[in-house]
Amino acid sequence: MISSLPTLILKASDLLANQAPQALLQAEDKCAVLGFPVAHSISPSMQNEALRAARLPYNYIAIEVRPEELALTLQQLVQLGFLGLNITLPHKQSILSYINEVSDHATFLGAVNTISIRNEKLFGYNTDGPGFVTALKEKWNLLIPAQRIFILGASGGAGKAIAAQCVLEGCLELYLASRTPTTLETEVKRLSQYSKGTIPIKAIELSNNGIASVMPHVDLIINATSVGMNENDPSLIASDLFNEDQYCYDIVYSSTSTPLIKAALQAGARATNGLSMLLYQGALAFQTWFEQDPPIDVMRQALFHK
Repeated sequence: MISSLPTLILKASDLLANQAPQALLQAEDKCAVLGFPVAHSISPSMQNEALRAARLPYNYIAIEVRPEELALTLQQLVQLGFLGLNITLPHKQSILSYINEVSDHATFLGAVNTISIRNEKLFGYNTDGPGFVTALKEKWNLLIPAQRIFILGASGGAGKAIAAQCVLEGCLELYLASRTPTTLETEVKRLSQYSKGTIPIKAIELSNNGIASVMPHVDLIINATSVGMNENDPSLIASDLFNEDQYCYDIVYSSTSTPLIKAALQAGARATNGLSMLLYQGALAFQTWFEQDPPIDVMRQALFHK
């Protein structure tokens, strides 16, 4: 019987150093999430439940991959007959260099979080953007075209993808925050050109002053940074900057509320973590790999009722 969780986090360094790498795997191990770090990922639990429900004879594992190991790890997984991969921090943008064919949608979003391996070639997709949109609609019935949006950490893979998806959906205004806003200039120009100037898009500094200048003018705040993964992390936004009409979506998923969520709720705003986005991006990845409808209720159960 295929286990619902990997017995350990496989390290790419071990996989690459072993002359018989298949000895480190079960025969059913054909899907994986690659990241650094990756021990926190709950994708294996969700995807393995989905694989069992769909009666597919595969197992989904987690592999810790350092940036310098990424290229060789991909080659190794192709040789080992892997079928599908999810990509998480910090590889969503750098992995573009190693993929044989990237979908037009993922190219526009500027990041890849899902890879399908067919005929020993890598095909890249992005399910983060659509997964985020579906999560918002399910949670609050929020539609992107009606929102003025503020994204914290817009230079990372997830933030960049969500920003581009918001432009595709036709948001009202878009504010992108980074600790070095000059790095966003090219992206702001690209997205502005795509929208033909119909969407005001502005880069700001991810600082107390920068955040305070934007908060009165936005409806939806999205945390796309990793701040909040640790319980001792501070809130990126002080509670008194929120108002009760705002929504806060923290893509960090945690068993407890992140500091940002607590700050938003304290002010009377509505706030939630990233589990619903994880659910829908994972369901779309499953559909991409196996070309069949994902068992969404089973996947939801695995995430929300562990």
